Amino acid sequence: MSAVEYKQRREERIDLFVRASVHSQPGAGVVRLCNMSPIGALIEGDTLPLVGYEVELRRGALSVPGKIVWRSGDQAGVSFSQRTVVEDWFPDAQPQVSVDRAFQRIVEEMRERGPVRESKASLHSSFITADDMHRVAGGLDDLADALSEDMDLVMKLSEELQTLDIAAQLLRKLAEQERARLG
Repeated sequence: MSAVEYKQRREERIDLFVRASVHSQPGAGVVRLCNMSPIGALIEGDTLPLVGYEVELRRGALSVPGKIVWRSGDQAGVSFSQRTVVEDWFPDAQPQVSVDRAFQRIVEEMRERGPVRESKASLHSSFITADDMHRVAGGLDDLADALSEDMDLVMKLSEELQTLDIAAQLLRKLAEQERARLG
């Protein structure tokens, strides 16, 4: 970005690099939310809506309406129709109320489906550390990224991919709580 373009921005953007979904009239897709301000964002993805399309950017329980204002290759700029709190979109936002709400919604939906299947695999007997939780969260992110490369799969399983993202965020939150507890 040139210095002239930077000066034209009305508000400072914060780098995020988190997965989100963009929904528009032609359909939905998984994108990487590269940076964001309260009034706009830079998104990156394989299938982006065209300039002028109305969109809704979603991450877990968060959403913000907007419009694609520019597009170049696999990147696009979104101008939001309403202000949003950037910190709520952080991968480890404290407090992460939006993720908690989304997780609660998932738990309630699972309860409605019936009893939870018990795993036949035995649990490892060692203590689980905050680092272990961060590693597993990274593995879930990698899995979701790999699955997101197949657009047919994204269209069929967009909510499930968001569930993976929420699970990774919850693991990171648990890790931070464990670190705080241990001091």
